[in-house]
Amino acid sequence: MDNNLSKCILLFGLNHLKCLNESLDSKKKLLILQYLKTSKVRIRNFMLITSLYDDIDFKCHFRLTRSSVEILMCKVKPFYISLNTLVGRPSVDYKKATLMVVWYLSNTETLKHFVKFVSMFSQIGDCFDLSRGLACRTIHKSIRVISNLLNDFIIWPKGSSEAATVKGFRNLRFNYMPNTIGCIDGCHIRIHAPRDKRSDYTNRKMLQSIVLLAVCNAQLEFTYIFSGWPGSSHDARVFKNSSLGQTLMNNPQEIISKDLHILGDSAFPLLENLMVPYKATHVLSEKKKLFNKRLSSTRVVIEQAFGLLLGRFRRLKILEAKSIELMSLTVTCACILHNLALQNNDWIQINNDHNTDLTEENNQECSISLANNQRNGVDKINELADR
Repeated sequence: MDNNLSKCILLFGLNHLKCLNESLDSKKKLLILQYLKTSKVRIRNFMLITSLYDDIDFKCHFRLTRSSVEILMCKVKPFYISLNTLVGRPSVDYKKATLMVVWYLSNTETLKHFVKFVSMFSQIGDCFDLSRGLACRTIHKSIRVISNLLNDFIIWPKGSSEAATVKGFRNLRFNYMPNTIGCIDGCHIRIHAPRDKRSDYTNRKMLQSIVLLAVCNAQLEFTYIFSGWPGSSHDARVFKNSSLGQTLMNNPQEIISKDLHILGDSAFPLLENLMVPYKATHVLSEKKKLFNKRLSSTRVVIEQAFGLLLGRFRRLKILEAKSIELMSLTVTCACILHNLALQNNDWIQINNDHNTDLTEENNQECSISLANNQRNGVDKINELADR
């Protein structure tokens, strides 16, 4: 009897609310909606909360130490302020904008759990007391600003730094490859490609991606990056169209000494300053097998660098932006922060259980004619194998 009475009361209440709602005219409804919109609950003092975090909690949230973020703020400030205009609404403070972009790169909760209900920028806006649109514009602006720091953090070794880089590989392990100045490889970054260009960005695993071509040193710091090429392209084609590839094939002495070389896998062409493994491993002599082993044991640092990059900045596991150009800048921004962190001794423990290289050793396309540069590469690789 009590259950029936409760149901009757509930039905009466619902009908009453329905009749009340229908009795409101459009103007009253508009006022109510406007009130609900302006009274949206946000975290008003999140910047104060972050200042109270201890070092462990701060790094847990932002994947960078407080000192690394403070260095970034000092570097960003002149570029960020110069973009501000004297008219229109006041821009977001550069400190808040820097924290927002670091948070954006370091976390993927909005993509994984709230994509059906909340935009990826809504949660960030709620945390930093901004609207969704302003949060989106601020993050995109900050990404472009940080990308201007490319030449400050990703530097090709020259002069004394060249000798220090070679020494770093020599001290890396006992079975190292001599005269190594860097290791090169390609990493596929998953994206949501535009519908009309999906086939261009679909890689061999049937996933849409852009390619990050990078060279790193023994400390896992990137010394060269080239991002944004469609994922359907082979590593050799991406290399051929990069500025590094053009220089190594045409005039390598501009950036690298004749006796030094970069290490790559068999997806790359053999050049005088680019060493790759011997192919047809089942018929190789013992000295050539030893050469392949030493090359691969030294070249593994680029895989470790990609693993550290994707482990720290989890947004790179799948990117979503309004343009390919902005996705490419996001990858560049993450690489800059990666180098900044390592230069500040800011390391992080990651679970390296993902495959960063979706282009295995399959070099059936984009063959390059055997020019003088490549003949010198053949002579050099045989000389190294004879040592």
